[in-house]
Amino acid sequence: MLNKLRQHAIAAALFRPTTLRQAVERMGFVQADPIRSPARAQDLILRHRVKDYRAGDLDRNYERLELEEDRLYAHGFMTRSVWRMLHPPVERPLSTMEKRVLELAATRPRVHPRDLEIHFGRQIASNGWGGRSKATTLALHALHRRGLLRVAGRERGIRIYAANPQNREPLDQTERFRQLALVIASAL
Repeated sequence: MLNKLRQHAIAAALFRPTTLRQAVERMGFVQADPIRSPARAQDLILRHRVKDYRAGDLDRNYERLELEEDRLYAHGFMTRSVWRMLHPPVERPLSTMEKRVLELAATRPRVHPRDLEIHFGRQIASNGWGGRSKATTLALHALHRRGLLRVAGRERGIRIYAANPQNREPLDQTERFRQLALVIASAL
């Protein structure tokens, strides 16, 4: 029995090398880590699952693959279907700053955090770590956590955001948690 379980785990986790798109679709989530010792997590995870994979391929093809960047159990890249499960519509009202940032984001294809300084200044607020951050950056992060903004790409490591239209039907909460648990179990 233990041998069969081991064979099943290996077959599910270490499938034959395929394309980058197919590998990410199959896994649903790829953990990302900027630390390069011995290599970044996404590169270590994908190098045996993607034919001819080279370090940095996921980062270079992120936008073309239409992936989302967010936190599941760790920070990483995921399919849009997994990302949508993370962000069901939330009824809690937005703060004044969040409303203003979202309104501005809806008028642009992409928003760099420094773009907000022109409109909202450089007001500082307390962040979740007990430190200080720009209020606009905190608003961007809050809107991203609620699924109202998505990470559209990066410029020199800085997240660039885009509005995410809220025209989807919410999933049943039990089914949503079940599917997310399966994605996490598969990744781990």
